[in-house]
Amino acid sequence: MKKLPAVLTMIAAVILVAGVSSIVSFSLCCRTQGRLKPVGSDWIHTQLGLTPVQEKAIEPIDRRYTERARLLEEQMRLGNLDLARAIVDDGTDSPRVRDAIAKIHTAMGALQHAAIDHVFEMREALTPEQYNKLLHFTADALGNLDNEHAGK
Repeated sequence: MKKLPAVLTMIAAVILVAGVSSIVSFSLCCRTQGRLKPVGSDWIHTQLGLTPVQEKAIEPIDRRYTERARLLEEQMRLGNLDLARAIVDDGTDSPRVRDAIAKIHTAMGALQHAAIDHVFEMREALTPEQYNKLLHFTADALGNLDNEHAGK
């Protein structure tokens, strides 16, 4: 009976990790016109007032990010499967469970790095004003900076 709280905690952790993985995957990428594009990229491109030349320059940057994100999302999906198997097979907080969680976290961290690198890489195609706007859109998506700096 003493193991039941640990098992329930582990199941809750799995659900949390799976949920976060799904949210991250969905929020970073979606299917648009038969090809994968970063969510909000059309909106961001419109908000930045990109010219056709800038759109063309950003296209390979978006494509590289999309391909990288797809690979990392697949690693997270496979990590979740490994975690589910380890939980069912081991029934406890085992080394296999911890290894699977570590794989998921590594892929999630790499996906966040890829997303941020994507933002920074776009700088070469943007004017300084557009890039500053992009940085603020990114920061706002990560947390409300306006409220953080309101008292300063």
